[in-house]
Amino acid sequence: MWNVLAAWWPRYGKMTNHFRTVVKNVCGERLWKLLVRARTNGIVKTLEYLCAHHRGTLSLQCAGEYHGTDKHDSAHSFAGVSYLDVYDKYLHQLRGKEIAVLEIGVRDGASLRMWKAYFKNGQIYGVDIDPRCEAFEERRVHIETGSQDDPKFLRGCFGKDIKFDLIIDDGSHISRMTIASFMTLFYERLNSGGIYIIEDLLCSYDKLQTEYNILETWPGMKYNDPAKSYDNSREEIDAFFLDKVHALDHRSGAIQFVHFWAMTCVIGKVSKYQAG
Repeated sequence: MWNVLAAWWPRYGKMTNHFRTVVKNVCGERLWKLLVRARTNGIVKTLEYLCAHHRGTLSLQCAGEYHGTDKHDSAHSFAGVSYLDVYDKYLHQLRGKEIAVLEIGVRDGASLRMWKAYFKNGQIYGVDIDPRCEAFEERRVHIETGSQDDPKFLRGCFGKDIKFDLIIDDGSHISRMTIASFMTLFYERLNSGGIYIIEDLLCSYDKLQTEYNILETWPGMKYNDPAKSYDNSREEIDAFFLDKVHALDHRSGAIQFVHFWAMTCVIGKVSKYQAG
């Protein structure tokens, strides 16, 4: 049946809602999703992905391309190296472990599905201010709605006893909100030896609301308080990073390393740090 449908669908493309429902019921949810992906990515790429996933050799770049996240594209790359190429350097040894991953910013759920595929024994968590994102929950993918600069929400989401091994901030890209998330999550909910990633630092130079009207043009941003400012000042994020480097150079605090790559920063937490 797979071969028949996979050959038929690219040719005839459009399905009536009734026929789509019938095919989905016959195939089952899992096979249906593979069929959709095969149409999007092509049969060869889908088979390559499935083989790599089965062998445990799936690269983060391959997982990202397959699941449709933008973290691998040209807008998120420099000198032929994408965000995912960078992250793979830090994370490949964790692929088979039972880890917990939190990403700020869900959007269409593509990145969460990527993390689920890459960390085959992991639990994946996503937070977004847009309540519609909860529709992307699935097995091993958990989503809650709240603001990334709300400490009460960040301390309690998914249960306050859950700690994370990897946290990725791909949320608002508003510097004050990025800093607020870090100050709560890094020190209170990131496990010792964990990794914290801040993405899209290019945005920290921009007056995002004045020049781009992001409350209206960026997905989900309309749920933020319109009375607050959403313009960035690079000086704010520079001061934040300088403070962390100062502590690192003086061999104090919880940070083990601060690594800058193009538009992204990877921060490691010392292995034996105890909050408080």
